[in-house]
Amino acid sequence: MIMFTKGTLNKHLKEIQEIAEERIDIIIEQLKKQNNLTEEMKNTDQLYWIGMMNNFKNTAEEIVLKELIYV
Repeated sequence: MIMFTKGTLNKHLKEIQEIAEERIDIIIEQLKKQNNLTEEMKNTDQLYWIGMMNNFKNTAEEIVLKELIYV
């Protein structure tokens, strides 16, 4: 309530969103490296690549929610 009345809530929420998005991108890249998922696979086995990327995105979002949001 204090941030809202001071007018700093939107700025704070934007910062958290940017941090969360950056962290998700970093985690996805780490997961791709750990699982040897390459951009070449996108062309050779699209369904596998899409499935793995969706899995990585969901995993990364859950991690970020636990790290930043549910604190």
